[in-house]
Parts: sequence; C-alpha cells; structure tokens
Amino acid sequence: MKSEKSVRLQVKIQFTDPGEAPPLQAYAFNAHGELLGSAAVEKGAAAVEVPTELNGQMLEVYLGPQIEKGQSLPTAAALKRMGAYALPTRFLVEKPAIDLRIPSYVFPRWCFCVVRGRLVKRFVLPNGSVKTLPVCNARVHVCEVDRIRLVLELLPEREVLKLRDDLLDKLRVAPWPRPPIPEPGPLLGQLTGPFNTRSAMLAAAPAVASGAGQPQAMEFAASALASTRSVAQLRARLIDLSSLILIHLCDLVYLWGYFQVNCFTVAEADSEGRFSALFFHDCKDQPDLYFWVEQFQDGAWQTVYRPSIGCGTYWNYACGSEVVLYLPRAVACEEPPYGIPPGVTLFVLPWAIANAPIWGIPPGAPAAPTGWVRPDGMLDYDSDSSLGMLYNAPFGGTLNFIHDDSYFIPTDGIKYYRYAYRRLNATSNTGAADPSWTPIVTPQWRGYRLEYSGGRLPTYESYPVGPSTQGPNTSLFEFKPQQPPNPGGTVVASEWLSGNVSEVAASWNTLLAAPPLSADNATDDAGVFEVKIEVFDKDGNQVMPGAGTFRFLARNADGTTTRLATAAEEAGGAYVLRVHVDNNGTTAELPQPSIGGIAASDDCGFLRYESGDLVHVQYRASHPNNHAVFRFGITRGSHGMPSASTLAPYVEVAAASAPTTTTPYTKTAGSYQRDFTPTELVGACVNAAFAASLGVYGKATNGYGRLGLDAPGLIAFALAQRQADSEI
Repeated sequence: MKSEKSVRLQVKIQFTDPGEAPPLQAYAFNAHGELLGSAAVEKGAAAVEVPTELNGQMLEVYLGPQIEKGQSLPTAAALKRMGAYALPTRFLVEKPAIDLRIPSYVFPRWCFCVVRGRLVKRFVLPNGSVKTLPVCNARVHVCEVDRIRLVLELLPEREVLKLRDDLLDKLRVAPWPRPPIPEPGPLLGQLTGPFNTRSAMLAAAPAVASGAGQPQAMEFAASALASTRSVAQLRARLIDLSSLILIHLCDLVYLWGYFQVNCFTVAEADSEGRFSALFFHDCKDQPDLYFWVEQFQDGAWQTVYRPSIGCGTYWNYACGSEVVLYLPRAVACEEPPYGIPPGVTLFVLPWAIANAPIWGIPPGAPAAPTGWVRPDGMLDYDSDSSLGMLYNAPFGGTLNFIHDDSYFIPTDGIKYYRYAYRRLNATSNTGAADPSWTPIVTPQWRGYRLEYSGGRLPTYESYPVGPSTQGPNTSLFEFKPQQPPNPGGTVVASEWLSGNVSEVAASWNTLLAAPPLSADNATDDAGVFEVKIEVFDKDGNQVMPGAGTFRFLARNADGTTTRLATAAEEAGGAYVLRVHVDNNGTTAELPQPSIGGIAASDDCGFLRYESGDLVHVQYRASHPNNHAVFRFGITRGSHGMPSASTLAPYVEVAAASAPTTTTPYTKTAGSYQRDFTPTELVGACVNAAFAASLGVYGKATNGYGRLGLDAPGLIAFALAQRQADSEI
C-alpha cells in the first residue's frame, strides 16, 4: 500500500553567468515516468513533495517552464522535447537536497502555445443536403510528434537509401505545373496540416526551394538527391528537403514507425464541439501536433478518430489557429428547436430512422418530401455517390429509431416506452397485449457526466434504460429522467451528455426478421413491416394518448413546427408506421461475348471475326424484388465507349432496356443483350482489346447511407480479324 508520508526535495539553483533564465519550475518523476510533484522556482529554490517510500531510488528531476494555475502539467517526455534541463538523482530521505551550479543559457526560450480546435460530423441527408453538426461528449488527446529532422538523423542507412529512391520516383511523376484550384484543407499556404491529397502536396511544394518556380525546385531537389553517393551526405540532403518529405509522408508508410508521439494533455469538447489546450514549446521550433479522439458511446469510451501519423499530423502548427477534425464515426450532438401545437404539454414525437425523418400520414395525405420515410415505408434519397438520387428504396440492416419527448416526461403516469414490429397484415393493432407483435429488445444506455470539487477530473457514467419488465408488460424502456443520477459527496454537478434526438431509442436488427435469400434460406422474407411505439406508466400499464394524458406528435416539412398525430397514424393507443425491409443481395452475371453462339476465344486469346459477323454482348443485372440499379460499360484499350455503355447515372434493374448513346441493350429472358458489328467495337483498330464491367447496386439503406448490397462483374476480351489459313 502506498505510503502517505513525504518529504520536501529541496532544489537550489545558482547560475554561473550573468544571463537571465526564464521562469522555471522543478518537476520530479519516478523511474516509470510518473509525476511525483512540482513546484515553482522562486529566489533560486524550489521544494517538491516526494513520498518517503522512494527512499534510495533514482528520480528524474527536470527544470522546465513555469506552469500557471489551471494548466496541464507536462509529462517527462514533453519536458525532454521542449529542452528542459534533466538531472537524474538518487533520492535520500536523510539528505533530500540538490544543489545546482549551471549557466542560464542552457535553458531555451519557451513560447506559450494555445491549441484551438473543433470536432464536427458532416453527412449528407437523405434529401441530398449536407449537414454539419458538432461532436460533443468527446475527449481529444493532444499530442506532439517528433520533428522530421530528428527522425532523419536516426534513420537506419537502408531506410535512408530507400527514402532517396522513393523521393526520386515521386519527383519524376509529379505533374507540373500545379493545378490552379487546389482542394480545400489545412494544407493551403504553408505546411500546417495532414498531407492526404495530391493537390495539397502540390500546393505545399514551393517550400522546397523558396522563391524558385515549382518545376525548377523539383529539378533541383532531384538533382541533389541523385548526385549524392555518401549516406552521410545523403542524410544531410534529406534533412535539407524535409519539407518535401512531409508532403509525401502520407505515402511513405515505412517511416511512420520511427516517429514518437507524446500526448501532453487531454482536452474535453464542449457542447459545440470546441476544445482547447495550452502548452510550452521551444520558441525555435514550431510544434507538430497530432490528435486522436474518443467519444462516450453506449456506456463506454470509443475511439472515433485516430489517423495515421503520416497522414494525420499537423506539421508546423500555427499556435492559436483552429483545427477542424471531421469525425464520421462519431455521434453528432443536436438539440433542434421546434414548436408544438397549442395546449400540448406532454408528448412523444417519432423523429427519424437514423437520418431519415418520419413523415407519417398528415391530414390530406400529401406526398412525403424527398429524403423522408414515406407512408409506404420506402425512401427516395440521395446516395451521396455517383449514383445520385435513388427512388423507391427499402430499408435493411440495423435500423436506429429516434424520438423526442416532452421535458416533463418521465412522470409516474408516463415512464416507459416500447417499440415492436410485425409483418403488415389487415388487422389493426389492438393494444399492448396484441400477440402479433415482436418487441425490439436491444439494450440502450444514456451517458452522463459528473463534475467534482477539489480539482478532480470529471468522470463519465452510463444509465441503463432497458429493457425491463414492469407489471404486465415486458421489454419496456425508461424515458430519460430530467436529471441524471447524482451520488452526492464531492459531486457538484451531474448532466446528460446528449439530447433525445442524438440518442437511439430503439435498435432493430432487421436481418433477424427478414434475412436475405441464400442457400440456407429459400424463402423471400422481404416486405412491408409495421413498427409501433407505445407508452406505459410506472407500473407497466399502457397509457392511451389523449388530451388528458399525452399526445403523439409528428414533424412538419418546415422543420420548425409539429402537428398532432392523425387517426391514420394511431391504432390501439400506439403510433404505427410502415417500414419496407429488403436485405436481399444483387446478382451480376457477365459472360464472354460470342460470335455465332461461340464465346470461347482461340489459343491466342482472341475472338476471331470476319465480314458479316455479329458480336453478341449480354449481361444479367438483377435483384429478387428489383430494388437495385446497374451500370454497364465497355472500354477499348484505355478509352471508354459511350456507344456501348449505359447512360449515367444508372439503369433500374426492372427496366426493359438499357439506353446507350446509340442502340440500347434490350432485356430478353432476364438478360440485357445487344449485337454489334465488329467495326462498331474495333473502330479503325482492326484488332483490339477490351474490358467490360458491370456493377449492380442495391438501393437498401439503414437511414444513414446505402448498405452496399452490390455485385460486380468484370471481364476482358479481344477481337481480331480472321485471316485465310494461307495467311496465318
């Protein structure tokens, strides 16, 4: 058990020159690099508390920059990197003192750096619009990376030679001049961010030879590398060209392992996704920073952003500038403002399936806007790809249902909810006891944060909301309380991490109810399902919606108002919506072209043709329920052939023909077919090689994006003019 006794280690400093040292602080670390204590140096002395149990052991004492109250204390690695004065010493309880006589110039000039950043998630909504939201409930690990110069100085000789060869290869293939419009990103202007785009590399290249034109700079760099024979001289040349190496570091994977990363602090993101950190660095060196991010999800910390060192480091970070980190794997935080109908206090509002808003059946039954879940359970959505808009798309995979509810819920009268599903039938829901429904039982948690007094760091906890059994009903989930648990004691504040529309209310794995067709499943289980939402009191009794209890609400297309649920949306006291589910895969069949019914090529790999022949091209693109689209293309050499390729962006697999810029492919017996004259394919080439590709793309979505239930087809073939036997 660790001893609570300690003594003060006295550190006395006497400067041997008339110079002036910066404000100093003494830091003591044990042999494992753990900070034991620190104290500011005042009037040439500091006293650091050290446990007596370390008597006789070696410590590492550093003299580094003086840290103000509230700032994170640096690690031993950080102090080394910033040039702090290190002094290994044996700690003796009977003589806890260190006397130093050192010149003041051993201390570098330290600069104070403010790191600012923002965490965001950017995604394309089903209607095609782009939405950017902050990421909160996250902690950012702020780290410093070895300077490239230090890595090059220690690089083994074999890697030095390999690096020289790789740079020469890249300089030969770099396309100059630079394109006039580079992609956006942190790279523009100077080396201040991750190098992960080609245009970013081109934008940063002038740093190689300041003031010289880009082609001349590259030629100079290539000449300098190619003309160097000595490894020592080559290493020096590479150090001179370190900015060029940084440009290409994203590709130089073998170098990544030589970089050391020191994470000097952990910063918490606020409700707007913003974070900040403070640290000291040697003023002669601009810091190189690396970030990785965790978010509290489902009751545990999950890593949602951790790029490679080569591609994710912000080289020569400009202190005070904002770093924007895009986190596709994080959960965005959203508290949308909207109005509720007059007279409504308690309500439950079915919000969305993932990012797809629920339209329901409004008065007059108007058509759902693009990107909203339609009354028939399907979706028209933007696939955020070259396919563009997809129509009549089903759902599949795991579906996350999201709802919102009144601030005044839960109460004893309204405490639990339940989601359940069944295959669509003609019988209306009769209530909570209706046996035709299957509850959705995936466990759910709500995260919360505890703040403490006395300088203790906050902790993150999770609150399970279900499923549970209450009275006569099972599989119930608790509406999130107004306030999270507060254990008292040193806890000064307790707060939820997310609002309702950033949390999953129910998660339905549709593969259990509607598995795809396979060798083990000959039944097509795809089709329309109903999903219902019910409300219960504290004893597990169903609460029927009404003016005296609560109301089900639905969203209006304007995004700022809501309406009362209609009679067509409620049955048996539940809100009921339809979801069309189809997890089936697609099929792509692409046989070799044929002439006269013969598809096999000769021993030389050619399909021989002669005057009057027709080249027959066919392919099959299908889906059991036609919930897919396809593209087919033929390329001669390296040139596409629009006359033999389907028009962009796609063709529905249910279509009777597939158009091209000339004659379409027509569907016969389930396959698209077309006959070409040899000249239509070979053109002026006489003999030619081709590639044919077929892509069949499933439309199914989980509300976040297309599931990718796709099938590819790719073949190569060659056509050659048949010659008389005497000519062969």
